[in-house]
Amino acid sequence: MERLVDGTGNHNCRLCDLWKKFLGKKYSNVIDLESSYYKHNDSELELEARKGIKRKVNPEWPENYYKAIQEAVKKYDVVLVQLKPEHFDYFDENHIKYRIAYPNIHDWEGVKKKCIDRGNNENFIRRLEEVFVPYYEDCLQRNYEKFYILDENETLESVLIKNNIELRVGDDE
Repeated sequence: MERLVDGTGNHNCRLCDLWKKFLGKKYSNVIDLESSYYKHNDSELELEARKGIKRKVNPEWPENYYKAIQEAVKKYDVVLVQLKPEHFDYFDENHIKYRIAYPNIHDWEGVKKKCIDRGNNENFIRRLEEVFVPYYEDCLQRNYEKFYILDENETLESVLIKNNIELRVGDDE
């Protein structure tokens, strides 16, 4: 299996994707750094339900998120992060290697269905639809190592496995 190595010698892979939560729970060498925990201090709603709702931004954002990413790459082989242009700016400016996984832009209806199935509200889905193609176009201009397109029946997990990224179940090293 391929293990990714960055310039510091740490084995890791920073992947940006829309469907990442489940992998962080399933595999011991994968973490999903959900940005909501760093961007906002509130937690009265379930995670997916609060996406798309206007909330007060943590004054430490986004530096606290970037610090968490830097710490996570020391411990995990695969670090999954929020897919947003400003994070790519940070990665590019700091010469941080990353890979992008993005749903096929011709499958908006499939993406919308996944959002509904996981409990995202209408506001979140509407905002995602507005940025879906522009974020994709922005991704193409970035300094990524690899760009994965997830087709209709593919998942992030299947794409990683197909590309020989090691995913471990349990605590074995």
